[in-house]
Amino acid sequence: MRQQQRHLESKIYFPVIIGFPLAIWAIALFFYSGPLILSFEEVPVQRVLGEVTASLVLTLLGFNLLMTTRARWIEKIVGGLDKMYLIHRQSALLALVLLFLHVVVSPRYPEINPGKPLGVLTLLLIFTGIAVSAIPFLKRHLPYHKWLTIHRFMGAFFLLGVFHALLVPTLFSKLPLVRSYILGIAFLGTGSWVYRALLYRWIRPHRSYRVTDVKRLGNAVLALEMAPTGAPLLSLPGQFAFFKFPGIDPGESHPFTIASAPDQNRLRIAIKNLGDFTRSLQKQIKVGCTVKVEGPFGVFTQNRSSAKHQIWIAGGIGVTPFLAMANNFDNSEMNVTLYWSVCRKEDAFFDNELQDLAEHNAGLSYKLWVSDENGPLTAEKMPETRNPEKIDVFICGPETLRRSMKAQLLAAGIPKRNIHSEEFSFR
Repeated sequence: MRQQQRHLESKIYFPVIIGFPLAIWAIALFFYSGPLILSFEEVPVQRVLGEVTASLVLTLLGFNLLMTTRARWIEKIVGGLDKMYLIHRQSALLALVLLFLHVVVSPRYPEINPGKPLGVLTLLLIFTGIAVSAIPFLKRHLPYHKWLTIHRFMGAFFLLGVFHALLVPTLFSKLPLVRSYILGIAFLGTGSWVYRALLYRWIRPHRSYRVTDVKRLGNAVLALEMAPTGAPLLSLPGQFAFFKFPGIDPGESHPFTIASAPDQNRLRIAIKNLGDFTRSLQKQIKVGCTVKVEGPFGVFTQNRSSAKHQIWIAGGIGVTPFLAMANNFDNSEMNVTLYWSVCRKEDAFFDNELQDLAEHNAGLSYKLWVSDENGPLTAEKMPETRNPEKIDVFICGPETLRRSMKAQLLAAGIPKRNIHSEEFSFR
């Protein structure tokens, strides 16, 4: 029996990640009996606010660096690596706001101190790093390899921030509880960065594969099949993995959903041409190329649901997890309807395969929706939504589709806990 799983959502994560250090400060200040003023020009409240905002920035960045380790236990807590990276981006933007507040409210010391110029340098580096990494308008205009390089230096910027906090006169140096907390966050963030930058590639296991088939589906989609050269990757239908193509891009791995069933002894992925790397892959990939695979990741699987009646909604290339689920479908007790929304009929590259799977599985129905002919797919056009309490919905596709369908399904009476989706982009 499949079980509903509860995960730590952003609406819970941020009150906890902000509330905990605030509680530490409140307890420490309650028992503090020393002076709050270092110089006669300083306002006590201003000083406390400056240090509290600094500790919040370090907390958010420290836990963001922890997320970059792709630890399995974090993925389970937040409900998938895709959700973790969404929280990661939101945390970075919140840290940017708090960093600005820290600069505004912090007292200005007339004394010369090595921590002051270091603080200015750290401010500029962190502000620039977060801005180009997390602000949508800026990151859209930055090539992926440059974005990734800046992202990798965030650990060094974080460490500079820690040194700045240790070198300037601070109240937290007189508060053992806060000092221990700050040092703990410093250790957490720095250790995570060192692990990700230096140790990760040697510790995390990779599977070796070789490309056995290359299909170019139109001008925009590339379908690859790979066979293992050693032990195969063990995954659940709907999961994804990180793929590295050493002969094309030796520096970084890229996430793609596995579109084949686990028992097929091969991996299949479908890649849409969306950026510099995918364009290079379209031109250079060929049979025989070596591929390094890390994973699997993700919780966008049927294990998340115990419902006997399900709707699967795919938009464009978002059909890939459902290809794996459909190829693995053998449950006659379930009733599943897959809607695949594409702009044009010629974009439905896997239409024949899905029709064949539906014909040979009594519990699986498949409906292709061509929006250029029928208009956008909506919840009211799905008769299965008329019994909302007893149905679970899985959605994968572009953000506009996910947002629109979620709103419509909620309006149709389907409980939020019964709607499952996967983020489409990690950047």
